Amino acid sequence: MDYLATIVAQAHVTKPDALRLIALAAGSSVEGAATAHPFVPLVGGGRVEVEIPKFGESPPLAIDVYSPRGLDEARALARSLQGALAGLTDWPTEVR
Repeated sequence: MDYLATIVAQAHVTKPDALRLIALAAGSSVEGAATAHPFVPLVGGGRVEVEIPKFGESPPLAIDVYSPRGLDEARALARSLQGALAGLTDWPTEVR
């Protein structure tokens, strides 16, 4: 079972660009980039997936951070990623 924490970002960005920036911030790479379910693997077995707004919808961008180690670990990973993204982007974010 994977536990989930979500970073909500007010950003206008494509899914491939968001994943590329997340991979850069996490010191990782995008896996499955040409598939329907691309993700960024994290140390310890976690991963990050991105949900973008549908056509015509406004942001937010949902950055889902999963961890097999529990909800507290998912939230810690999300906060760490949030901090790393703050150094690369101007996206206003919050962890939920």
